[in-house]
Parts: sequence; C-alpha cells; structure tokens
Amino acid sequence: MPGSRPRVRSDFALRLLLEKIVEYGLSDHVRNLVEDAQRHMGYRSPYRGGRTLTDLLRHAHAGARAEGDQDAAERLEDALSYATNVMLAPDLEIKYQLLGGARGRHANALTTFVSISATFVADQVRTFLDEHPQATRDEVMAYVDEMKRLVITDVAGATGVFEVSRSTNEQATWMTEVLLDRLHIGDSGAGFTPTAEASAEEIADVVLLRARRRALRDLDAVVLNRHSSERDLQRALEKNLWIFGGTQLADRLGPRRISRGIELDLTLLRPDGTVHVVELKRAAVPLLTRQRGRWVPTNEVHRAVAQAMNYLVVLDEDRPRLAEQGIDVRRASASVIIGHPQFEEEASENEVDAALRVYNSHLSRVEVVTYKQVADRADRVLRLAE
Repeated sequence: MPGSRPRVRSDFALRLLLEKIVEYGLSDHVRNLVEDAQRHMGYRSPYRGGRTLTDLLRHAHAGARAEGDQDAAERLEDALSYATNVMLAPDLEIKYQLLGGARGRHANALTTFVSISATFVADQVRTFLDEHPQATRDEVMAYVDEMKRLVITDVAGATGVFEVSRSTNEQATWMTEVLLDRLHIGDSGAGFTPTAEASAEEIADVVLLRARRRALRDLDAVVLNRHSSERDLQRALEKNLWIFGGTQLADRLGPRRISRGIELDLTLLRPDGTVHVVELKRAAVPLLTRQRGRWVPTNEVHRAVAQAMNYLVVLDEDRPRLAEQGIDVRRASASVIIGHPQFEEEASENEVDAALRVYNSHLSRVEVVTYKQVADRADRVLRLAE
C-alpha cells in the first residue's frame, strides 16, 4: 500500500474490538489471554502497542484455535490483522460495527466520493475536448487514464491553493479497493417517481416507504453479520419501531428499567398502555437440535424464554405501582427474538419455522420468533403499502 503507517497499530477501534470479543463469550483460558492484551494496551489514549501487543494477540488466537472456537479465532485474527495494518480500519468498523453508523457513514462517504469524482472527471474531459476538438476516443481515454492516480491535496503555507499528488490516506486506499474490486452496480428498484401531479400526501408516503425500505436493508445487514452483538441488534431495532407493527403497534418505547431488578431490551407500549416485552438474543446462535429424530429448540432458546417469563413475573408483582404510572401489565406479553435460519448448520428455514410453531403452541404469554420472521413480517407490511 502507498505511504507508511505505524508497524503496530493500537487505538480506540482495537480496544472496542477486544471488548466485543470478550462480550461474545470466550473460555476462561482465552478470555485471560485477551485481557492480558487489553491490560497491555491500557484503557485510555495513548494506547501501548509494539511487539508485545502482537505477541499477546497471537497467543490468544492460538488458544482459540486450539479449543476449536472458530468464531473467536476469526475475530482475534482480525484484531491481529488490524494491529499489523493488514486489515483496513473501515473494513474493521463495518464488520464489527464498532462505531455507531459505521456502515452508513462509509457508504455515504463513498457516494459523495463517487459523485464529486464523476463531476471532476466530466469537467476535465469537457475542457480537454474544448482544447482538442479533433481528439479521438483513444486520446480521451488516455487522458482519463492519466487521472486515475491523482488526488487533490492542499499546499502547505498557501491558503486555498491545492496540488495533485498520490494518496497516502487509509480512507482513500479503502475507497479505491471498494470501487475497483467490491462495487457491484445493480437496479435499485426505485419504483414510483413523484410527478408534478402527485399530492403532498403521496410524495410523503413514497419518501416514508423508501426510508423504511432502507431501514429494513440496514437491519438485515446487522442481523446477517455473525459478529453482531445483542447491543448492535438493539440499536438497529429501537430506531425502527414500525417493524414490530401489528398487535404490538409499538408507537413508543417504555422505560427499560420499568421495574426494580430488571432491565428490558425493548419495552413496547401499545396505544392503550399495555406492555409488550421484547427480549433480544444474538442472530448467530443455534436454534434447533435433534432429539429422538425430531427438531427441538436448543438450550439457548429455552434460557431466553425463561428469562422473558421471569420478566413477566416481576411485572405482575409490581402491577399496582405501574398502574399508577398508566402502564398496564395485566395483559403484558413478551417476544423473544433469536437466531436466523442462515446460521443453522443442518435445519432448513421451513424446519425452523415448523419447530418454533410447535414450541410456541405450548407457550402462553411468550412467543419465540427469528430475526428472519420479524423482517419478513415488516417486508409484507411494506409490500401492502406499496
């Protein structure tokens, strides 16, 4: 890559990644190795790096591989790749959602970059053709090819003056890789384009539908990222309560610490004040296991349901106090959102849906749904509106 960068990188992004790796869950042995790396870095800038840091990360990576924990090994390998400047910062931020809105921020930067670059190139080509009206296609392409290695930088000591030079910026390096190797151009399916005859209400509906489509795509990206934590999923959902719709009709959020001793992931309030609890678990967890030739929910599902049931018991016991605040928990219910068929190694999506239907039929106030089912329900709502 062009330019020089520190041989070992130790910064806030790496610190966040190591915290996430611990949050995902590790064996005691590997967790101790990761915590050794964290202690070496320190907990505030400037962070310590050097060969000691890379050695500690290699030990942790080797420990995870020896235990057969492929997920932890992949994450620690990424941490080591980032520390040694093999993995670019934007890729790390997007893959692990280290900073809020990283995916959208970098996508917006790419959009702006492409738009400005296209305008700049078009203006340069027009100027070239004005000066060389008899230029052939090959001459124009040769002129454009000469521009591919150029980037504009400011001239030190000369306010408002710029020069053309080679890029040494990591963001520019990442953009170059994306535009040349990873960008796929397809039909966006824009659909209806407002006309002069369209009413303000129709235009507002189109804008809202498109915004919700984008939100649903963003949610899918978070869900299908096997490195997403429960907090990542919570942030994606709490910004788009319309996704719950239907019986929850979640037009507002209630307090997460609605009662003493519990902290809910999402507290949805129906228009009549009735509470619906949402317990979020990771999408990349196993949902089903084989028992006597049939698919049945895993212990992860059972534990999540038990947790939701305990929340409802606490709410029932605290009903008089909550009623004074206008919150009705007599008919409170709960949803456990967990897993996605894509992360099932053997069971198909139909088998997941069938097993959960049987399981839910034996539950009373709790329903278990996958992130795929939540997204599909929201997609059907949008299709009806379109």
